[in-house]
Amino acid sequence: MGSIDEAPTHQKLPFIDFSSKPLLELKPGSAYWDSLKSQVREALEEYGSFEASFKPAVDIPTAGIQSDNIFRSVKELFDLDLATKQRRSYGVGDASFTGYIGQHPGYSSSFESFGINNPNEAGEVESFTNALWDQGNPSFSKNVQSWSEKVAKLDEIVRRMIVESFELEKYMDEHMSSIRYQLRVNKYAANSQPHGPEIGQLKAHTDKSLITILCQNEVDGLQIQTKKGDWVKFQPSHASFVILVADSLYAWLNGRVHCPSHRVMGVYGNKPRYSIGLFSLTKTGYVIKAPEELIDQHHPLLFKPFEFKEYMTLAYSTAGKKEASPLHLRKFYGL
Repeated sequence: MGSIDEAPTHQKLPFIDFSSKPLLELKPGSAYWDSLKSQVREALEEYGSFEASFKPAVDIPTAGIQSDNIFRSVKELFDLDLATKQRRSYGVGDASFTGYIGQHPGYSSSFESFGINNPNEAGEVESFTNALWDQGNPSFSKNVQSWSEKVAKLDEIVRRMIVESFELEKYMDEHMSSIRYQLRVNKYAANSQPHGPEIGQLKAHTDKSLITILCQNEVDGLQIQTKKGDWVKFQPSHASFVILVADSLYAWLNGRVHCPSHRVMGVYGNKPRYSIGLFSLTKTGYVIKAPEELIDQHHPLLFKPFEFKEYMTLAYSTAGKKEASPLHLRKFYGL
């Protein structure tokens, strides 16, 4: 979906400022909340994504979330030698898709990635860290957990606004309690030859989660496809995040929002591109099923109910890897 020859347009993603007032004023029912909620729904219906500024607390500046600390930790992780990184390699067919990916068939040789389950929980991060550093790495663990905790607050706010905007409050508690998180950090090596066709470093795809919240260093490369099929080249900023609708939310909302394909194209220059993504996933046993309120004669059921683990298993099967979104496979079609 989307040839690498398709040039990006000059469009920009909608920008939503969650930090124009203190976080304490961002409460359900307030005028500030309702204004942002309307912007979120409009952006997700038309673009399936938006750029967001967010402060997790009154006394923590935006730079405190995306400070150099987290990127220093990410660089430190990828600077480990290959044998050490492969201590946490994911297994063939591992539906959790955690651990290290690099030098792997199907991916650009310039791409490396690590996945960490439950990064907002100290024990999980320390377990990951202790497998890679013989003496542990308290600084790395602290930076990863702190960043994940703060960004999870933004995820909770956005998902609550989505549930409210579609008048699905009766599902609120069930939805909010069904979530767990995965962190994924990526490195894309720089390309020293800026001329010629753009090189696709990560092919066009949709994410499998509910929502993806992404930040990146100053090196660009991310492109997002609009509802009309145009590609938007996102200009990275340390002071903001990119929020993307993913397959699970798209299925749960019965297609009422756009689920954008996105890709990473050639990273040119002397600096590699680093990105950090927090993915909200559903817990084991939770069934993703569109609420009856979103199904009618104008909006027939698009997808059968499914569990996330089942979906991930198929997504990384031979058939699933051929699709930008495995939701297109017949197994998931609506009744």
